[in-house]
Amino acid sequence: MDRLIYTALTAMQRATERQAVTAHNLANIETPGFRRELSVMQQGYLVAPTDGAALSTRVQAGGEMVHDLLRTGRTVVTGRPLDLMMEGGAWLAVADGRGAEAYTRRGDLHFDADGRLLTGAGEPVLGADGVPIVVAAGAGAVRIAPDGAVETRLAEDQPWVEVARLKLVSPDPGALARGPDGLFRTAAPVAADPLARVRPGAMELSNVDAASVLVELVEQSRGFEIQTRLLSAAREMDEGAARLMRIGG
Repeated sequence: MDRLIYTALTAMQRATERQAVTAHNLANIETPGFRRELSVMQQGYLVAPTDGAALSTRVQAGGEMVHDLLRTGRTVVTGRPLDLMMEGGAWLAVADGRGAEAYTRRGDLHFDADGRLLTGAGEPVLGADGVPIVVAAGAGAVRIAPDGAVETRLAEDQPWVEVARLKLVSPDPGALARGPDGLFRTAAPVAADPLARVRPGAMELSNVDAASVLVELVEQSRGFEIQTRLLSAAREMDEGAARLMRIGG
């Protein structure tokens, strides 16, 4: 009885967390460069605080959040010179809210009023030197080359001049950890990869599949309902045993 209650209760808690993850994926289905979150579940045992022995009657469900980094999202051709799609395993280096280096696959870039190159979420894009890229006002037309070079020209009859270069990296997917802000980080900054490439005029959307996510929501709701029934059954059995004990007494 005790094991049934603890197993069902913790399973309900984990099911709630899984539903939150799935809903988060669904909400970001159109977010450029978003990576689908996955909830990996497993059973475990509580450990006694005194001798460290596992309490076999206290079975709990636990798990961790991982991310689907290998599957690429859908490609959308926009024709905008500042829209980028990272090719292969390339990631774009940006500055997070504290100014630290982080990485994203989001490629909807734009300039603000101060000439700073930003992502669609407002993160400053870092140059190859690790400093946010700023293009002076009056620089004329701006484009980004496939190798990450930021180029400008004053008129159509003028040559393109490189004024900055994106910091593109190719980190080990296993070393990337996602933060609450949706950006990915590594234990130490990753060196720029000179072979990394981008595709201008296109964007990569999220790698979330709408149909699969909706199916997951239905399955998770049914699983939560089953655990609720288990708790109700455990309560009924417990109440029945209590009545028998009262009759026997």
